[in-house]
Parts: sequence; structure tokens; C-alpha cells
Amino acid sequence: MWIPLSGFISFLLLLNLIFFVNTGGLYLSSIIHWNELLREGWLPTIQMTSVIYFVYYSVKWFDRKYSDKGFSVSRYVFELAWVIAGGFIINRVFHFLFIQWIVVPEDDMELLRQKLRNLLILSQTIVVVVYGMMTSYRIYKNLQQKQVEVLKMQRELAQSQFDTLKNQLNPHFLFNSLSTLGSLVYADADKAETFIEKLSKTYRYLLDQREKDAVRLEEELQFLEHVKYLIQQRYGSKVEWQIHIKQSADVLYIIPHSLLIVLEYILGTCSMSAQKPLRINIELNGRFMLVRYSLQQKPLSARHLEEQFNNLVQRYTDLGLTIVQQTDEINELNIIRIPLVSTHD
Repeated sequence: MWIPLSGFISFLLLLNLIFFVNTGGLYLSSIIHWNELLREGWLPTIQMTSVIYFVYYSVKWFDRKYSDKGFSVSRYVFELAWVIAGGFIINRVFHFLFIQWIVVPEDDMELLRQKLRNLLILSQTIVVVVYGMMTSYRIYKNLQQKQVEVLKMQRELAQSQFDTLKNQLNPHFLFNSLSTLGSLVYADADKAETFIEKLSKTYRYLLDQREKDAVRLEEELQFLEHVKYLIQQRYGSKVEWQIHIKQSADVLYIIPHSLLIVLEYILGTCSMSAQKPLRINIELNGRFMLVRYSLQQKPLSARHLEEQFNNLVQRYTDLGLTIVQQTDEINELNIIRIPLVSTHD
């Protein structure tokens, strides 16, 4: 319906333009003689509608023909030439019909012929204007679509990188855990048994959640308890923990393995000793998980853990969320703020 409506609107604009050129006023601001408007306006309305249909379907045909070439200059040169030539033929036909069926002879025939020539020029100008508007909108939509495709590819690339590094984390974490287990087997059989149980539950969770985009925070915190035990056995008194969860976590969601990735990043980038332990404080604060830890940066850190963490940050960014890193120089703390989502999001 928009094409016939556009044709009628174009006719009214053309009518007002001609009326303004001839009288200096606007046609619609004067007393409209509807019988006269219907008698003289039906053919130009059909003309404008036909021209818009022609331009519209010409553009669609060229879109199909040059779908694999994108924004080529030659395509728009041929397209514009075709539209101008075809529009001129249509306007010329309707111009002839307008003279034969509607135009009334006047005393000054030379002035009448000049008006008719002006009418033909204006009609042809409208063809170019309509084509320009359609092409501008089409280019805008194509650029918008390209931008969406680029963003989608960036998300897929980030997800692929995140999954790859997440899968790399599992063998790394397993190797460290097995090294610790090897020491416990000879030193304390009971602890070794508990360690194996915690390790099996940890890997069960890693395998169960690896395909999910988000998990309940309550599940992630239960998983964190197993991870905490494994890390404590690995580092002993070199790491001190505090976990404060005072509010309900069953309605909040988090990207799976986020806390494990953050902890491995902290352990891989911070120095620690029995005399100067690494202090880690995990707290649930509204819609954020706050991880505070001692400001004890290593001179050299594990690069793959930094890449792992950066890809986690990118993963949250793709979801419209932001992991914030801050430094509290006064209290000598680093702070990582992980955003959470609720069931209402």
C-alpha cells in the first residue's frame, strides 16, 4: 500500500510546486475544487505510482543480479541509467495521455507548452529523487546488516576462543590437582580420599555445565566449595579464604566456570608464601560477585591464564555486561566485580 500512497503524495507535492511556480501560493492553502482535482489529478497520480513501482522493482532486480558484487560503482551507474531511461519513457507516455485527455487549450499556447515541458522535467526529477531515496535507504540497511553480521562473527569468535581456553583450563587444573593428590596419597590417606571425592565432583560439574550459557549462582557456589578445598590442599597456608554470602543466590545466574577462571587467574598472577599469604575474599553484593585479593603481583605470570581471563571478560561484554577490575591502593587490594543476571533479565 505504501507505493500507491507515495504516488498520491508525490502528485500533491508536484501539484503544489506547479501551483507555486504559476501563482506564488500553495494549492492546498486555497479553496480546493475537488471535482477539478479528481478530473485533472487521477492520471498524474497513476503516473507517479507507476514510476515508483518501476523504480522499486528495478532496484530489487538489480539487487538480485548483483547480490554477489556488493557496492560496485558499475552496478549503480547501470542502475541509474536504466531508471532514468525507463522513467523517461513512462513519463513521456503519460505526458502524451495528459495532453490528449486532460489539457484544455489556452489563449497563450506557447505558455501552455512551456508549462507542459516544466511538468515533464519535474516528473523526471521525481524519478531521480525517488531512486536516490530508495538507494540511500537500501545502502543504510545493507550497512546495518553488515554491522550485525560483523558483531555476530565477533561474538562467535569470542565464544570459540573462550571455549578453547576453557577446555585448556581443565587439563591444567587436573594436572595441578593430580600432583597434589600424588603427595597426599603418601602423607595422609584420609585426606587423599576426600581430595579424590572433591576432585570427582569438580570435574562432574565442569563436564555437566560446559555447554551451558549460564548456571544458577547457587550451583556455582557449591562448585566453589569443592574448588576451594582442592586449592587449599595445593597451596596450604599460602592462601587464606573468606567467603561471605548473606543473600539468596538461587535466583541469580552466572556464566559457568567464571569463579574457577577468576581464581586460577589470581593464583597464576599473584605471588604468595607462608609468611605473606594471598588473601582472597569473595562476597555477594546485590547483582555483583566481588572478589577481593591481596595486591601481590608476580613479576612473571602465566600468559594462558591471562588470555583465559580476558576471554571471560569478552564473553561478558558480548552479553552486554562488564567485568570491572579495580585497585584499592589504600587497603592494598585488587577487586574483580563480576556481574550477575536474574530470572527477570
